[in-house]
Amino acid sequence: MPTDAPSPRVVVVVLNWNGRDDTLACLRSLSVCTYPELELLVVDNGSEDGSEAAIRETFPAVEILQTGANLGFAGGNNAGIDRALDHGADYVLLLNNDTEVEPGFVEPMVERAEADPSLGVVGAAIAYAHDPQRLWAFGGGRFDVATGWVRHVQRPVDPETLGTHGTRHYYITGCTMLLRREVLERVGRLDTSYFHFCEDVDLCLRAEEAGYRVGVAPESRLVHKVSATTRVASPAFLYYNLRSRLTLVRRHGPPGSPSPWSVAILWLRLWRPALLGGDGWRGWRALARAWADYRRHATGPAPGDL
Repeated sequence: MPTDAPSPRVVVVVLNWNGRDDTLACLRSLSVCTYPELELLVVDNGSEDGSEAAIRETFPAVEILQTGANLGFAGGNNAGIDRALDHGADYVLLLNNDTEVEPGFVEPMVERAEADPSLGVVGAAIAYAHDPQRLWAFGGGRFDVATGWVRHVQRPVDPETLGTHGTRHYYITGCTMLLRREVLERVGRLDTSYFHFCEDVDLCLRAEEAGYRVGVAPESRLVHKVSATTRVASPAFLYYNLRSRLTLVRRHGPPGSPSPWSVAILWLRLWRPALLGGDGWRGWRALARAWADYRRHATGPAPGDL
């Protein structure tokens, strides 16, 4: 960006659902960011832990958009995206509430996007909060639209090498993604039918189909509060992960892709340790519901009895 040119307007959307303490910590880190044209917007998905009152008290200048219900990751962020675009945002920066950013983390992302109009989505170098020297994701990862295989890229790579390799597409994780305004206006918002998981992959694939690329600004750094050890996944986690992955392969997989059974078996191998735990039967029940709901094209929140 030329030094005499006005900085593009960036609106950061932080989605909160009963995550008061994490959201307050995220906002503290954002409050000392050095980017000159930065606006903060918190979207609250009907929290019941006092989040809204605490945010208003601690950060009275931050706008809060209350949805009144848990709209999921896609629905809540879409509400924030709409408000951000109404506010004249040139870029919308989606940011997980359980992250903390460095003061200068916005500038490299914007500079990378401004230098290359073909970049529709830009990510950052995301490290583990408990081990800031270890990458959780170099912006995102690869998703195989033929098999449902997914993996974060956990090492620095040349940003220019990111892209499509056969059926494996690089995507920017929704944990931190800078979205160009024209991309949102051209390809639309996050797909709410996923509700949770794979919305970020789906949006990157649609942007790619529209002629845009995804990229990473390695100098832009933040930390993400990810568990240091493997935990038994919750039934809701297992349900959404399988249903969303199957749905994404059905929508974006090439002709002749493996059957849904093959995708499900690959997924089960990945999460086998979680299903062999002491409470594993609840996980198996969640997977059975996910399979059935996928087959009948169900969308929205998981069944309440999981």
